[in-house]
Amino acid sequence: MTITHIGQGTGWLQSDRLPDRVVASSLYDSAGWLRTWETNPVERRTRHTYISAEVAGGASVVPLYEVTLSPFWHGYEVQCDLIGRFGSPIVFAGSTYSMYGKRGHVPAELARGAHATAMEWISGGDAELLVVPNLTAEGVDDWLAAVGPPVGKVLLERTYSCDTAGTFTDHLVTKLPNKIKRDVERRLRRSEERGLRVRMVEGPDAHDLVRHAYPLTVDTSDKNDWPALFTEDALNSMLRVPGAMMLAAEVDGRLVGAFFAFRHGDEVTYMCGGVEYAGLKELSTYVALMYGGTKWAYDNGMRRIEWGRDNYRFKEKHGLTGTDLWALVYAPEARPDLVPALNGMHDLLSAYIEGT
Repeated sequence: MTITHIGQGTGWLQSDRLPDRVVASSLYDSAGWLRTWETNPVERRTRHTYISAEVAGGASVVPLYEVTLSPFWHGYEVQCDLIGRFGSPIVFAGSTYSMYGKRGHVPAELARGAHATAMEWISGGDAELLVVPNLTAEGVDDWLAAVGPPVGKVLLERTYSCDTAGTFTDHLVTKLPNKIKRDVERRLRRSEERGLRVRMVEGPDAHDLVRHAYPLTVDTSDKNDWPALFTEDALNSMLRVPGAMMLAAEVDGRLVGAFFAFRHGDEVTYMCGGVEYAGLKELSTYVALMYGGTKWAYDNGMRRIEWGRDNYRFKEKHGLTGTDLWALVYAPEARPDLVPALNGMHDLLSAYIEGT
């Protein structure tokens, strides 16, 4: 590892390379994801570095990215009518594309190192703000204790997950109310009768499907009045993450729905889904994908399934557990001009998440 800065007496290191042994709390701070994300072209990065702290078995890591455009963050700006309000570039402690940045606590050394480095970048460059996205409530508390209060705090997302136990049949019985269970079983029978098949695809075959999956992801963004979050190149890059796969829903060999899937240890994460909306009701494509992915997890020894953001009410009805993800926004000095904008962003996104 090439050390470019040592926080003397602080317990953190800054480097242009990942440590040799990364202790990951989830897919999104694993070595495989972070190394691949370096080459993913979807975010326009002008610089990046890694902050690390020694933990048992290796190093815990948080990346810093200076970004002139993140389509995901731009989506929030569009939704909240705040385009350009936060300046450009913006420094992010972890990408906004990491649906679940840290499971629980963040070591104080990482927060202090990321904050100190970001403030150094801001003081010597064009960025004005550090955004720390996708923190759990525990992570928020850790950041506040380590570096103090931010300019603003925003409820950014809610992500969903479930633990697996027993068999897939047990899952249908224990996770779902009887009415939902019967509806799921009926929809799965109907989709199969109408020729829909769900399979997990890996390697070159998955890459071959990207050109068909990409329009489906764009349709999903359009349906939610968001800009497109991915390009074909970005999706192909994601499939180079170790453990990456594609969960494909097909009719007569034609792709009508897909989730990108990532196997990490005994967990599988599904993200970046898309369906062909014209046949959604007839084929029950989303339900078939969701339960095809669930069955795959049971059949392949997974102990946890991460389902990502959005479709909040549907996921709650189907027995998934929601975890709120927060963003903290820091600046080198007080920014009273930004407080109303960040409060408004919090209120609008909270209402969207809660369905109010």
